[in-house]
Amino acid sequence: MNHSNSCFYYSYFTFTHTMNHFVKSLFIFLSLTTSCFAQSIHTSVPKKIKKSEKYMFYLHGRIIEEQGIHAVHPEYGPYEYSAILDSLSKYGYNVISEVRAKNTDENIYAEKVVKQIDTLLKGGIPAEQIFIIGASKGSAIALLVSAKAMNTKINFAILGACYEDQDLKAGKLKLCGNFLSFYEKSDTWCISCVKLFENQECVTKFQEVKLHTNKKHGVLYQPYSEWITPLMKWTKEVK
Repeated sequence: MNHSNSCFYYSYFTFTHTMNHFVKSLFIFLSLTTSCFAQSIHTSVPKKIKKSEKYMFYLHGRIIEEQGIHAVHPEYGPYEYSAILDSLSKYGYNVISEVRAKNTDENIYAEKVVKQIDTLLKGGIPAEQIFIIGASKGSAIALLVSAKAMNTKINFAILGACYEDQDLKAGKLKLCGNFLSFYEKSDTWCISCVKLFENQECVTKFQEVKLHTNKKHGVLYQPYSEWITPLMKWTKEVK
């Protein structure tokens, strides 16, 4: 091999070695950066509970029960279940969510969630670090969780929880906790939940956001910034 070829192979080896080292370093950096902000997504309470971290339950809408994670509504389009979970976890929360069985009984499932909350509390997680997010049927389950847990410090965000034919005063649930409610102006099903929260002595705080996306009930189907952003802001303000 002549001198020029030797120089070429040496230069090629040096370049390749440097690039490989750079790629490995970049991969490690990106992995560490991602892990600093995002947390894991679980189907139940993780075995290792970290007291310094926050835990968020996401309770999906009925259509996921009926069609699974690739559910598509003829008017509202796909229910982006996985994308919603990813969006929530990117804000630093351990997200707990599972696809419920078809025709899941709301009361029975609420009891299951309460047991998971008890596991977190016994594991040393302060109630203020627990968030229950419910959409549509999931919000009905979230309300039942509130009534069964009866903890003033647990946080609940409900999306599309109250509807026109619902008698919000008769047989009212005794709710407990810190609440944030969302409803969409163009939604032909859902209305404000203000009446539901009247004279709820165990509710420490109630806030409501009226959305103006013109997406009707479909606003719950994707992680739109219109509800994700105020939701995350609210969670950060919890003390």
